[in-house]
Amino acid sequence: MSAFDVFGEWFSQFASADWIALGLYLSGLFGYRYFLAFMLRNRPHSLFLGKLQEYRNAWIGAYSGGKEGIVVVQTLRNMIMSASFLASTAVILIMGALNLLPGLGATARVADFAGASNDSLTGFKVLLIIIILSYSFFKFTWYIREVNYMSVILNIAKDKLDEIEGGDSTPDIARMFLTSGIHFSLGVRGYYFLVPLLMWFFSPILMSIASVLIVYILIRRDLGPEVRLTGKQKG
Repeated sequence: MSAFDVFGEWFSQFASADWIALGLYLSGLFGYRYFLAFMLRNRPHSLFLGKLQEYRNAWIGAYSGGKEGIVVVQTLRNMIMSASFLASTAVILIMGALNLLPGLGATARVADFAGASNDSLTGFKVLLIIIILSYSFFKFTWYIREVNYMSVILNIAKDKLDEIEGGDSTPDIARMFLTSGIHFSLGVRGYYFLVPLLMWFFSPILMSIASVLIVYILIRRDLGPEVRLTGKQKG
C-alpha cells in the first residue's frame, strides 16, 4: 500500500466534525505563527518577546566582553539545561507516541467517548502528535546550538569582537540572542498546541474548543504594549 493509499484511508474516516476541528487547529497553528512573525518584524515592542529582548540587551551590555565570566557561564548553563530538559522530554514523548502505533485499536477504544473511532483515524492523530513533538525538539536543540555559540562569544573581549565584526558587535549579539529566544519560545508553543490534539482523541468538539482557547491565551499572553517580566502591564 502506497503512502497516498494510507492517507486516503485516513481521510475517508473523517466525519464533518473532524474536518472542522482539524481546520480550526491548523488555522490557529499557522495563523498564530504568522501573527507572531508579523508582530516581531513590525511591532516588536507590542509583544512580550520584544520587551524581553530589551532585558536581554541590557544583560549583554552588562556582561559581554569577558566581564563577570562566571556569571555569564552560569546563566547560559541554566538556559541550556532548561532547553535540554524540554528537548529530552520531547524525545521521550515521541517514543511513547510511537509505542502507541502497534496498539491503535486499544488506544481508539480507550479514547472513544464521543462516537465511533477506528485505527486509521487514531493513527493520523498519533502522527500529528509526533510531528508537533519533532518540531519542538528541533526548536529546542537549535536554541541549545545558538546558546553554545553565545557562551564563547560573550567571553571574548568586546574590542576584539568589534574588530571581528568590523564595528559595534552588540547589535549582532543581540540579534543572535533574539533568534535563539524565538526558537525556544516556538518550541514551548509546540507543547501548548499538543493540547488540542490530545483532546481530539476524546472528541472533535473538545479539540475545537481547545484550539480556540490555546490561541486566545497565547495571543493574550504575547500582546501588551508595556509588558513587564512579571506579566503585568503598566498603569
